[in-house]
Amino acid sequence: MENIKEKKRPEFGYAIIILLTLAAILVYGLSVIKAPLAVIMFIAWIVVNLFAIRLGYKYKELEKIAIKQVGHSLQSVVIMLAVGMLISSWIASGTVPTIIYYGLKIINPDYYLVTTLVICAIVSMFTGTSWGTIGTVGVALLGIGISMGIHPGMIAGALISGSWFGDKLSPLSDTTNFQSGVMGVPLMTHIKHMLYTTVPSFIVSAILFFILGRGNAASFDDTVITQITGQLDSFFKISFITLIPLIVVIVLLIMQRPASQSILIGAILGMALAIFYQGFDAKMVIGSGLTGFNYEFNDEFFNKLLNRGGMDSMTRTIQALIFTTGLGGMLREMDILKVLVDPISKKIKSDFALIFSGIFITYLSIALTGSHMFASIMVQSTMLDLYKKNGLKPENASRITEDCGTLGVTLIPYGVTALFIVDTLGIDFATFFPYTFFCFLCPIFNLLCGLTGIGIARYTEEEMREMNLQEV
Repeated sequence: MENIKEKKRPEFGYAIIILLTLAAILVYGLSVIKAPLAVIMFIAWIVVNLFAIRLGYKYKELEKIAIKQVGHSLQSVVIMLAVGMLISSWIASGTVPTIIYYGLKIINPDYYLVTTLVICAIVSMFTGTSWGTIGTVGVALLGIGISMGIHPGMIAGALISGSWFGDKLSPLSDTTNFQSGVMGVPLMTHIKHMLYTTVPSFIVSAILFFILGRGNAASFDDTVITQITGQLDSFFKISFITLIPLIVVIVLLIMQRPASQSILIGAILGMALAIFYQGFDAKMVIGSGLTGFNYEFNDEFFNKLLNRGGMDSMTRTIQALIFTTGLGGMLREMDILKVLVDPISKKIKSDFALIFSGIFITYLSIALTGSHMFASIMVQSTMLDLYKKNGLKPENASRITEDCGTLGVTLIPYGVTALFIVDTLGIDFATFFPYTFFCFLCPIFNLLCGLTGIGIARYTEEEMREMNLQEV
């Protein structure tokens, strides 16, 4: 207790200096000298600790806080490693090649982007995992689209948008449960409240992808399909049997089994098929779970498309998760953002200003740390009481952290989700960023809700009186 009393809260100017210093380190390190994110974030750990000395903190104290914060993210680490192993095993088993094979035969190029959007939305909603959807169905759909000559950024944008839509509205989603839990909102109340922003965002996204997809059929060469499917058929045994791992994973997730367990079971089934059905060497198949599937197809297209996956492919994303989450824990302990928000919050009265402030804090938080978890905690600690005092229910805040925090990490090149997508799909951030329409639209519809009052959940006067009596 004595150590807690010795800590000083940073002055407004000091908090500004800390944030500007961190911003300068991030911009210079990532944009100017193109340094690895993990290295830059690790340097930021030390810089923050130097600033913390003046506030009475010791390095060991902040390190413990950072490690504790990282501990809350270990479930995501396990899922990432499982997805990496699953991708390599599903390629070796023929699961991904089979999806590509039949997808090329039945999907109309003109409607491919919209179809991708809808398929990923459905799979993600029933499984509750956007990352799992991107890493499995998404990889296959990307292969199909590239085979059709469609821009990979558009394909990625469609599958990302669909995966996020389904994930946000799924009661099985870990991020959806996390956001509602942090804000103290019943899960289904949180999900229903998101319909005001997610549904119109999905509809507009579908229209945009429909427009972008028009004309693909006219320029599409059918002989390419014949050539690719013929090569896939020569490299792998294409049959319903190879889809068994996919079916099992979807069933397990629908049964609400843990995501990591379901994905690992799918990976093991994929390895079994790769060895006993496809005939690959057991040592190679099991080793690919770590290093990724690596096979010489004597075709540059297939070498690039199918040689991927493995737990090693997730290393960069895991490093980012550890260092950004830890840094977020340090900044929260030091009350950096709270110091900046408190003077402004006293002047905020209108619904629009409250919604805008919540969005601003969310984006500022993820810009500093690349972590949606940190953003949620910061909005909860800085804005939730203010929302209540002004008659807004907590689900307004949980919707913001979902639409802008969870989705916003996709829009930051060093965000955990963005790095996961780059590593999983094998395409650059700049390639898919302009086409992640759903991630751009949800914040806009949040602002429209604040401006019009539509979709804003408010307390009744009686509820407000009860809250005052309870000193909420």
